[in-house]
Amino acid sequence: MNKPSIIVSEQDLHRLETMLEHQSKLTPTMEHLEDELARAEVVAPQDVPTNVVSMNAKVLITIAPSIEPTEITLVYPHDFRGDKGQVNVLAPVGAAILGLAEGQEIEWPQPDGHIMKVKIERVLYQPEREGDYL
Repeated sequence: MNKPSIIVSEQDLHRLETMLEHQSKLTPTMEHLEDELARAEVVAPQDVPTNVVSMNAKVLITIAPSIEPTEITLVYPHDFRGDKGQVNVLAPVGAAILGLAEGQEIEWPQPDGHIMKVKIERVLYQPEREGDYL
């Protein structure tokens, strides 16, 4: 499977690695997320390109076969409240889009064995772009 390059901030990387280390058992999605973090280009938060999906970013994505974009916000598990549009980074679609830039697509394995194809249409909000490094 050909994977697009991804960019992750040092802060997101550290938080995600810490969270994964504290899981008693890793799901297949968590293992894929670990693999993604291991291959990511890691940059300082202020150096994250403005068109890249970071944690807490609000993004327009398209999941094939749909052609209608969906607006989602990528959140950490402890911030996940089930609000409309919230996607946990430990969910397949959440883990898939982290670090992707606008226009990039990725094929991502789902728990049922199918492959999901996700495209980043637009990064509507990105904390780093707004100077919010919390």
